[in-house]
Amino acid sequence: MRATAVIVLALAAVGCGNDTIDADEAEAGIEQSLSSATASVSSMSCPNDIEKKEGATFTCDAKLEGGGKAKVKVTHTSKGGDFTYIFKPGTVVLTDYAVEPALEEELTASGVPDTTVDCPDTIKVKEGEQIACTATGAGGRQSQLTFTFSSADGTIDESSVSGSGP
Repeated sequence: MRATAVIVLALAAVGCGNDTIDADEAEAGIEQSLSSATASVSSMSCPNDIEKKEGATFTCDAKLEGGGKAKVKVTHTSKGGDFTYIFKPGTVVLTDYAVEPALEEELTASGVPDTTVDCPDTIKVKEGEQIACTATGAGGRQSQLTFTFSSADGTIDESSVSGSGP
């Protein structure tokens, strides 16, 4: 009788998997929903033991292309497995490998081609805070380039990109 009880408990534990959120599903949704030009999600790590309950929230760790990182708040919005995802404000850290190409592309689109940009190695994203980089034109002339992020996800406010210098 004792062996039967252990088997029943083991089977009940396996069947309880439906009561927890599928971390792989949440991770895939985050990668699709939150990737942007500067904050492209390369991998996710979410907890595996979150109870499947409408309104439940949990935090996942995101690795971003180019070496950046962020925390993502996930909210389970329905019994059917729907989620909402948002980068937790103040947790997104981008690297120059993500920011510099986006700025160079913006400069080219604004009529300043063949310009390279050198930014700090890591940049903590704070909406509205001005970031300074060095821009070098085709002739070797350097100037200071500044910009701000328009949102906590690392989107560069294109209207804020400006340069000054010699």
